[in-house]
Amino acid sequence: MKIIARGAEATIYDNKDIVIKYRKRKGYRLKEIDETLRYSRTQREFNALKRCHDAGVRVPIPMRISDDGDRLYMEKINAAQLDYRFSPLVMSGVGDIVAMMHKAGVIHGDLTTANMLMNGKKITLIDFGLGYFSKKDEDRATDIAMLKSALKSRHVKVFKQAYQLFIRHYKKRIGKEFKGIETHLRDIERRRRYYENG
Repeated sequence: MKIIARGAEATIYDNKDIVIKYRKRKGYRLKEIDETLRYSRTQREFNALKRCHDAGVRVPIPMRISDDGDRLYMEKINAAQLDYRFSPLVMSGVGDIVAMMHKAGVIHGDLTTANMLMNGKKITLIDFGLGYFSKKDEDRATDIAMLKSALKSRHVKVFKQAYQLFIRHYKKRIGKEFKGIETHLRDIERRRRYYENG
């Protein structure tokens, strides 16, 4: 096995045709609490991936979790991180897939172009470690606001065009539900400007 990535919470391993996400033990937590947290987070991520996959959202297919709940086994996706192949035009596909995810009742929790893979024109969402289930407009808006912030910081020169394409396709796919989401997006923007100017 070789290490693909290391994070504060987990290490990702490449094991031939399978990817293994290993949630590290935290020595500063009580053993029982640590085991419960790692198991519940792995189970929640598995469930979020499964629901997305069942709804036709392109994600790594979840296979199983280990008995102790610290490892998630999933399909290996042969694709490059979207960050490295980015152009504003890809955001139309991102708008479609995020709307599908939200319609399925899944919130990503860390929606950035770093957590998307691209193969041809196909976009795959990855890393649902902070994901959860919700169909609340506010939660969906928070997901979108995070993506907007990531676009602005990572792809500043094409940010406006990229975000407009995303919103256009997201709105078309999500339909009438966008009205409530848009209201919360405006509230988030107002709060952000208040804190930045305050």
